[in-house]
Amino acid sequence: MKSIKEIRRGKLAIAITEKCEGNQSRASEALGYSTASLVNRYLSGAKDIGDKTARKIESVFGYPQYWMDQQGAEASTSSAIAEAQPAGAALGQDADEELKAFADSDFQRMPRGRQVPVVGQAQGGPDGYISIHDYPPDQGDGWIIMPTRDPSAYGLRVRGDSMRPRIKSGEFILVEPSFEAQPGDDVVVKFRDGSAVAKELLWVRDDEVCLGSINNGVPPMTRPLESVQTIHRIAAIIPRGSPLHVPSA
Repeated sequence: MKSIKEIRRGKLAIAITEKCEGNQSRASEALGYSTASLVNRYLSGAKDIGDKTARKIESVFGYPQYWMDQQGAEASTSSAIAEAQPAGAALGQDADEELKAFADSDFQRMPRGRQVPVVGQAQGGPDGYISIHDYPPDQGDGWIIMPTRDPSAYGLRVRGDSMRPRIKSGEFILVEPSFEAQPGDDVVVKFRDGSAVAKELLWVRDDEVCLGSINNGVPPMTRPLESVQTIHRIAAIIPRGSPLHVPSA
């Protein structure tokens, strides 16, 4: 079960996507902050969203009270209904009711594609370990155009063949740090000793995490949770030469 801190982070990410088209600066302005740095700290987990701030976010962006604290079907349907009504009116009352029912269902609309920066390279090494080399500011490897609800999403270019056949050298991975990884997800895990791996998350229990090899070349590894710095979900793999990758000018 997610903690209240994780739920609120995820809800803030959804609010920014739905109400501000993923623009953190616009969200900061709406919340009365002078810069986007505080919103970014909330999203990254560097600062917790307290009760007063959670109520403020709900009020500013038009969500029901305590929406920020509720886990489950997190996407608000109000905007979907509002957008569906004009089409339903043109098609008649029956179509309008069908569109409303569809918007009220568990279906979550595909978010609009946006530019996700490619911020570094993941160089494969032995036993699934990787070296992540961050690009200098303003010298990244372009963008990935993907529909993601995570304002903190980033891309990495893969080098080496340690993750074949699932992930090949030259491909890109889309990483979503704001959403909790689930067993079976591919993940990028950074340890407190500075090492990192790209693995499959097998399980988390009893203060331990078990990670499986993406290429089945090495046995699973089990590590204490206290040794883990971050676990970031790999949401997508983008092939070489895909039009979804836009190189830097």
